[in-house]
Amino acid sequence: MASYKIFVIVVTFKGMQWYDRCFTSLRESTIPVQTIVVDNASNDGTVEYIREHFPEIHLIESKENLGFGKGNNLGLRYAYENGCDYVFLMNQDTWLDGADVVEKLVMLSQRYPDYGIVSPMHISPDRQSLNMMLELGSSVYTERILSDLYCGTVKEIYQTNYVNAAAWLLPRKTLSVLGGFDPLIFHYGEDDDYLNRARYHGIKVGISLDQRIVHDHKTGVYKDWSEKLSRKSDLDDLEVFLDLNTPFDYHALRRCWFLRYLKSVIKGNAETRNLAAYKMKYLRKMRVPIENSRKTNMIKQPNWIQ
Repeated sequence: MASYKIFVIVVTFKGMQWYDRCFTSLRESTIPVQTIVVDNASNDGTVEYIREHFPEIHLIESKENLGFGKGNNLGLRYAYENGCDYVFLMNQDTWLDGADVVEKLVMLSQRYPDYGIVSPMHISPDRQSLNMMLELGSSVYTERILSDLYCGTVKEIYQTNYVNAAAWLLPRKTLSVLGGFDPLIFHYGEDDDYLNRARYHGIKVGISLDQRIVHDHKTGVYKDWSEKLSRKSDLDDLEVFLDLNTPFDYHALRRCWFLRYLKSVIKGNAETRNLAAYKMKYLRKMRVPIENSRKTNMIKQPNWIQ
């Protein structure tokens, strides 16, 4: 196999319980990788632990919590500027299920160069179930996979609309077109936006049923559920507004919410009135950043990492 310069990027934040399994699996990779850790201002001894136990890791310390996307962008910038052929993004709560996973994914990418993002399957730590978010997006894709699984004719790669970014292999050419994650999104939804941009630029996303990582995913809990709902609503709006595959018509959106506001005032519906007022305020606040972001992401270039 040809020699490739492969960087693995792991963004850490108070994940001490996973570091041994994650970084040891990378250390044992059958294909050489340079691991980059971007630490999001952990205060649990993460930096000291990595320096002592995994001195081969290139450590980037952030003085603040940048979130998933901007944290990864620091690592992507380092990898891109240092001549990466491939970048493999991994969550801190994952580890390779086999020493040859990265090598096999790179070989797969070489055989299917039209796929700009390739992911392994994610399994739970007990290996009893899948632990991933996957959207095939087409009944044809689903039927093909089910048929191949049943008949024992599984293909090397299958196209998908969505797979979460806990384990993405990105060739350099993908970074040259898409760059990194949009910094407008702090945490959750970055992968949705990145895949929307990939679809806009004609980049295919694939999954390998034969390669696996273990993903010890645990859903976080918000102490204030109203805060969770508010953030989720804003995030949903932002994902839609940033999606290059659909238009962003600020005036039409504002007109729609203004009419809902007037109707709610007439009907005396305080809940709808407050929601409409909030949406109009949010649109005013985010209009310029969204429009600027969309213009930037429409251009094929290493956005957000240069």
